[in-house]
Amino acid sequence: MCLSRSIRDARTGVSTRHFEKWEPQLAKTLLYSASLARWLGLRYRHWALGRRPRTIAEVHSWAMANMRRRRYCVVVTVSDGVASARVVEPFHPDRDGVIRFGTDPRSRKVRDMVESGTCLLVYEDDRRRSCVSVECSASIEPQMSRPWFKAAWSAFWPEGPGEDYAVIRCVPRAMEVWAGLAVIAPAPFGRRSVRLERRDGEWVAPEFPTAG
Repeated sequence: MCLSRSIRDARTGVSTRHFEKWEPQLAKTLLYSASLARWLGLRYRHWALGRRPRTIAEVHSWAMANMRRRRYCVVVTVSDGVASARVVEPFHPDRDGVIRFGTDPRSRKVRDMVESGTCLLVYEDDRRRSCVSVECSASIEPQMSRPWFKAAWSAFWPEGPGEDYAVIRCVPRAMEVWAGLAVIAPAPFGRRSVRLERRDGEWVAPEFPTAG
């Protein structure tokens, strides 16, 4: 028995049987939509496989540019086996790739980083359908005469940086990169990220098929 025959409008009590004539057309529309989605997916795959980055340098350069475009990132720390994530506003990576952000030294994330010496920074870009996750060694940077500080942060530190302000220095040691539009998606296509590791001052990718 068709489901629509047993349904009545909750307010009027009128049978929905007269909608049955639309069911074949609806089924055809849904089938067409599914077929179109599959066709578009296969067309994207064909297009993407021909324009993937060919070298580790290309992947790393794209990742750094993506990080510099983002105003915010998520910092993940672990304590007692439990991960915690927070949004922070980092400074852009410097020429050596080091990332810094300011925070209260009494915060839980600082305590976690001091204990573990590590953190994970996640830069997501929905518009470009991409994500860069950066595994870092993390430490509190020594006080400087002109510390890393943004003028807008006076809303939170009205007296400027003092004892209640710390700069966290994050030195990348590995990163995972996935990008739909830039087609950074190794085999099996689209199901994995490219993993880069910092070794002896160079970025390498053990599983990158066209590394060189």
